[in-house]
Amino acid sequence: MSFRKRNADQQPKLPPGSRLSAYNGALLISTGVPSLDDILGGGLPVGTVLLIKEDRATTYAQLLLRYFMAQGIASGHQCALASLDEDANELLRNLMWLATSDTDVDDHEEGSKLAGGRNARTGDDRLKIAWRYAHLKKFETGVRTASPQSPPPTPSNTSDKNKADTSSSSSSSSPSTTTSNEPRPYCSLFDLTKRIPESVLDESKATVLEPTAAGIQDESGDDYWALIQDIRKLIVENNFSSALPAPPNTTRNVLRVGIHSLASPSWQSKTPHDLYKFFHALRGLLRFSFGAAVVTIPAYLYDESPNFIRRIEHMVDAVVEVESFAGSKIHNEASYTQNYHGFFYVHKLPVINSLLPPSTKLSVLSAGGSNDLAFKLRRKRFAIETFHLPPEGGVSERRTEPPPSSSDSKKEKKSTPRRIGCGGSGVPGKQDPLEF
Repeated sequence: MSFRKRNADQQPKLPPGSRLSAYNGALLISTGVPSLDDILGGGLPVGTVLLIKEDRATTYAQLLLRYFMAQGIASGHQCALASLDEDANELLRNLMWLATSDTDVDDHEEGSKLAGGRNARTGDDRLKIAWRYAHLKKFETGVRTASPQSPPPTPSNTSDKNKADTSSSSSSSSPSTTTSNEPRPYCSLFDLTKRIPESVLDESKATVLEPTAAGIQDESGDDYWALIQDIRKLIVENNFSSALPAPPNTTRNVLRVGIHSLASPSWQSKTPHDLYKFFHALRGLLRFSFGAAVVTIPAYLYDESPNFIRRIEHMVDAVVEVESFAGSKIHNEASYTQNYHGFFYVHKLPVINSLLPPSTKLSVLSAGGSNDLAFKLRRKRFAIETFHLPPEGGVSERRTEPPPSSSDSKKEKKSTPRRIGCGGSGVPGKQDPLEF
């Protein structure tokens, strides 16, 4: 047997902003939310469809879709957004953008400020009572986020920097270096208070899919058929299909498809089965292409026919649901609403090239199939954490009663009557064998 040394230059290069799964070797892209990536097993596999069931009273599902699109622009992917309920161009202009410093978004600092922990007041993290647990792993309910990265350089900024480097290094013999070959980030840290610059959005590869305005729909008005034709055209013309040979010396890129509020009353179709045909065709297109899709659907509109949504769940690769506490009479007065804003349910996880989901081995939040998750929306970030109830009675209130004094115990002994007859022993201090 002979062995050959692996040459890194001859290996096929991964698309920018992607990585391979450590569990099954699938190509992954980030959703923009580190905790959601952890639940999915490291990220969303390329060639899959993620379905997000919307909430009745809030727009948290739209926020996750905006994270997905903003991460695609930061990673240099081509993004395509479709919506008939809202203006897709306005959704792209309202995308969040990158945090520039550690103090912008630091969930650990905000968590310590909200909790007002006693360790912060004393300055000592060691356990005082249960000393035997001091060397165990610290319990954490969330996923640590990566350090913020600088925004990707635009061509104008790169040219200006090259001019400055050339002028500064004219006297030196070493040539100036550019930042155009820097690797794109896999998962960035976003700040909800910032909006994407228009210059970055104009230079990005973001397109808007308008199935009704494109003139592709037939006479009956099938928006689903028109949308799938737009996606198929986008995949074929931009070399995203893995079934077709790519031109030589071309680097593969990733296509991100975002569909907002699919199956709402704004979408027209000939028959109720057109939606099933759309998901079947979309899944078949993405299976043989370098692309992934995130679709939000108002599932609460179909509560009277639960089999309708259940059939759609079988036709996608991953299904998550967002249930907020806003407008709920059951959860509105609960104590845990101070720490969380709603529950996060995981109904289905993507399984590619394996028998079990990668999250069973790699996930911190949902390892072992646990589904006790909740989310919180802070001023600058969205996070999914393990749900736990607060201490009963609060932290500031006493949850135990003081022991009775000696005088009180004497009064109780004097006031206790002597039990006579069946059910009570006549001897004081002796337990009756018939007493339960």
